[in-house]
Amino acid sequence: MRYQSARQMIFDAYQAQRGSVMESASEIMRLGARVQHSQKQNNDWRIAHGLEAGMVISAVERQAPHLQALCRVCWGPFTRDELAGDREWVHVALVRAMMRRKLPGQGDSERPSTEAWRTLTALAWAAIYHHGESTYPYNRPGLAGPRAIKSWLEEERGQTIDVGRWSRAGRLSWDDVWRQLLTVLDQWESQALGPVAALIQRAA
Repeated sequence: MRYQSARQMIFDAYQAQRGSVMESASEIMRLGARVQHSQKQNNDWRIAHGLEAGMVISAVERQAPHLQALCRVCWGPFTRDELAGDREWVHVALVRAMMRRKLPGQGDSERPSTEAWRTLTALAWAAIYHHGESTYPYNRPGLAGPRAIKSWLEEERGQTIDVGRWSRAGRLSWDDVWRQLLTVLDQWESQALGPVAALIQRAA
């Protein structure tokens, strides 16, 4: 497989794992080198592809569970149903990352209200979707603004949020929280792609 960009490598590696290529490569690794005398039946390129894909998957799966999950959610060749568990990992980690931050309407010594936590958890789902859509290689619009976020949550999650006070000058608002969520996801993306991108330099 070609080592061109970390995102493309993740897609190609998991795509290769879905067929028999990885099984064949694993068998050869177990049994040792095998010489194929027939050029017609020569599968060396498939084996090399499978081994390279295995290195990429290993680089992904040596990371923290939420970073592995982010790689598969954003760049893996999987259906939505296949990614349900991974999305859950990313969501739980994202909400936990926000637990030490203040939420709108929360006083210095107060705990966030139930409604504020409900809004935060809903926005975390929307942020994960938005990040996957709007980052390279997709570069789609994602959820541009509070109305799009509200509509997506209603359609996809069956949740509703109040976006009437989305942005408030001089005060912490849900717009600030949304930007914090996206910043955390950007930071995680950088952490997750680093070990995969390092394989490009090693292969050069």
